[in-house]
Order: sequence, then structure tokens, then C-alpha cells
Amino acid sequence: MVPGRVKGVKFGRHSRPTVLTPTPIESNINLRETLQHPMLSPQDPMLSPQDSMLSPQGHRITRLFPGIHYAWIIIVIASIMHMAGGSVRQAFGVLVVPLQQDMGWSPASISLGYALGSIVGAALAPLSGIATDRYGARKVILAGILFFFLGAIITGAADQVWHLWVSYGIFLGVAQACFSVPILTTANSWFRTRLGVGIGLLQAAHGLGPAVMAVLLSALIAALTWQTAFWLIGVVASAVMISLMLFFRNEPSHVGLRPYGDPRTEPVRKSVDLAAEKLRAKAYLMSMQGTNAFRQLVGVHFLGCVGHAIVIIYIIPIAVEAGVNVVSAAGILSTLMGVSVLTRFLTPVVADYLGAKRAMATMFVLQGLPVLMLFWTQELWQFYMFAVIFGIGYGGEGSAFPIINRQYFGRGPMGRSFGWQQAGAGTGMAFGGWIGGGLYVISGSYDVTVILSVLTSLAGAAMILTMPSTARLLIPNWEDSISPNLHPETTRPLGAGD
Repeated sequence: MVPGRVKGVKFGRHSRPTVLTPTPIESNINLRETLQHPMLSPQDPMLSPQDSMLSPQGHRITRLFPGIHYAWIIIVIASIMHMAGGSVRQAFGVLVVPLQQDMGWSPASISLGYALGSIVGAALAPLSGIATDRYGARKVILAGILFFFLGAIITGAADQVWHLWVSYGIFLGVAQACFSVPILTTANSWFRTRLGVGIGLLQAAHGLGPAVMAVLLSALIAALTWQTAFWLIGVVASAVMISLMLFFRNEPSHVGLRPYGDPRTEPVRKSVDLAAEKLRAKAYLMSMQGTNAFRQLVGVHFLGCVGHAIVIIYIIPIAVEAGVNVVSAAGILSTLMGVSVLTRFLTPVVADYLGAKRAMATMFVLQGLPVLMLFWTQELWQFYMFAVIFGIGYGGEGSAFPIINRQYFGRGPMGRSFGWQQAGAGTGMAFGGWIGGGLYVISGSYDVTVILSVLTSLAGAAMILTMPSTARLLIPNWEDSISPNLHPETTRPLGAGD
């Protein structure tokens, strides 16, 4: 069988030259022009009636936001989804000390709930990607909201440690898989240009959410109880996410639009049947899986997540062990999350223009080396200084993955690709989240855990540097194996390289 071809499909040749067109960095970006469609301004006299017409459903939704391309509305919705639904798991470190004190559970048994959630999320991420490509992101996210609600309610009712394993390990793990992959896939499909800005805003919200949630959850636990705090968060966050789904659309064609940055000469993509979409997604995945970069990205995600999961989960216990009170220790976690917002936004933008490979390797190093500071950090101000320095690298470590995927693999059904990479990330989060507690039980300190965090981050940087340049597509002709009528878009990259 010829690599990249799908069995049972009549192969039609449909070759396209791949042109790399570097995008210059603009010195003065007009915010209004950025938010509008650059090629489809409603005042453009060159637009034909067909160009300016939307479907009735699309018109009802998009007219609520005049002058703004709906891609930016999708980014806002996805950002709030990240903050409402994904932040509870990232703020898990706030729970460790209260559960130790109230329930008498060990750090290893408590962190096992987080680790199980990461394992479940990792195992289901490829399936989430398949479901996203086949059924659409919206349906998968709705399923995730249901599991999030159940997980939060069960966590609040837990009175034995295995209840926490079920609520965090299964329900919130499933929710994580149903959120992360579809949200990234949808954001990727809405942009032809300035993907870095869109992903940067999304990733910034992903960092801001845990920063806010760590303080909010700590305050709620102090004012109420940790049980009541989870019930309240489960109800309110689920209601917010369900409301947002009323405005969420999987791709631009569903509201009669082109992706942001598409020229008006490109036809609006028409929906094709599910069988054709399945064949197209399969051809894309087979082409990607034939590259070393596909497997390397999974490994890089694993190593980076081990490195920061250790810090996220154990920085509060480490600080409390040094004599810091619990509320102030929660502020340390909130600070590093807050600082990460800046580089979560900037790293995808820089990677979009200058190439993702060097940007990512730099951030992996900046995530790893500052962890060595924990060997001599004892005072509260020292912990906050560490949080600021570590937060810079932590924020940029994972935020450019959608950009490097676009630069390597072009434009296509990304659900399966993001699914496998999120599987690597989830496995890394699980391993890093659990191993710290295990090593603490064995050694009586967090020293070995700190060393492991440093080594895995640096190993991730080294792996990135062995990967191919992002200056050219790795699979420019992946669509050659499918029928020409299934080619709704080109695979031209964004043109940055390193």
C-alpha cells in the first residue's frame, strides 16, 4: 500500500505547489482591522452579493457582533470555556493541604486522584480527536460539560479517598479530554492568518483561569468548606458553559463565513457528508503519522508536562513545609499562573512570525532551570520571586503547539493530531502529578522531585532541537490520495520557519 493513500478510495491526482510566503511583522496593527475579516469587509465594493450573503442561521448569530469577524468571538468563547471548565484541575494543589488536615489522607493518595484524571484524559484524548473530526467539536464539548458537573458534585460529596479518585480521576478526566482537543481544533479551523494571535489569547486565558481559580478556591475553602466550594463551582461553571454553547460553532462554514484571512477568491467551504469527512481525516492522519515529527511532538508534550506538573501540584506543599501559611502558599501558585499569561500570549505570536521550533526550545529551558531555585527558597518573598521567574517559561512551554502543527502539517482535520499530543501531555501531567508524592514518601523530601522536574524540561528542549525545520511543510501533498471534490481548502502554511 502506498503511504498516505486510503484503501477503497479512487485516487485522483490533485497536486498543488506549496509556496512559502513569509509574513512581515507589522509595526502598527489596527485593532479594528484585526478583528474584522481582512478580506471580507462589508463595505468592500468588490464583494459580490454571493460573497456578502450569509445563511439565515449564520446571519442571526453574526449580526450580534457587527464589524467583528466571528473567529474572534469563537476565541472569546473558547477562552471562557478554558477558564470555567479547565481551571479546577490545574488548581488541584490548593486541595492537598485541606484534605491532609481534614481527612487525614496522605499527599500520595490525594495526588493519585489528579494523576488518574490526567491518565484518563490522556487515554481518551485520541478518541476525543476522532469524535471531534467525525461529529464536531460542539457535541464533544457538551458531553464534557456533563462530566464536569458530575465530577465537581461528586468531589464535594467525597468522604473516602477513592471517591476523589472517581470524581477527579474519571469524571473530570473525561471532561478534560472533551474540552482540550475540540477547543484547539476549532480555534485552528477558524484562522488562516494570525493564528498565533488567536491561539495566544486562548492560551493566555488558559493560564489566567487557574490563577483566578487558585485564589477563588482557596478563599471559598477558608470561608465555607472544600465540599461546598466544589458544589458551588460545579453549578455555576456548568451553567456558564452551557450558555456559551448557544453561540459556539465548529467552523466558519456553519455561519456562512470563510476562515479569518481567507481571500474572497476562496469559495466558502460547503459541508460534505460524514463518510467523506472520515476519509479526509484518515488521509491526513496517515500522512502525519508517517513523519517523525508527529511522534516527537507527543514526546515533547510529555516531557514538558512532567516538568511543570511537579511544580503546579507540589509548590504549595513545599511552601507549607517551609513554614508558609496555606493562603499565602495558594498565592504563590496563583502568581506563577498569572505571570504565565503574558508568555502564553506572546509565545504563539512570536512562533507564528519567527518559527515555533526555537521559541518552544527557549521556553522549555526557561521552565526547567528556575526550578533549581527551590533548593534554597525558604522565605515567602523568595517563593514569590520563584513564581515570577518560573511562570515566564511555564507559560510559553506548551502554548505554541498549535502553531508548530500548522507549520509542519498545514491546514487539515487536526482533531486526531491534537488528540495524540494531548495524550502525551496528559500522561506527563499524570506522571509528574503522582511521582512527586511517591518520591516524597520514599525520600522524606521533595529534593529528588525538583531534580526530576529540571531534567524533564531540559530533555524536552533537547528533543525539540532535533526536529526538522518549520520552514517547509512535511506533508504538502497529503490530499493527493483522496478525490479532488474533497479538497475544500489548501494546505499552505503560514510561512515562518526556523
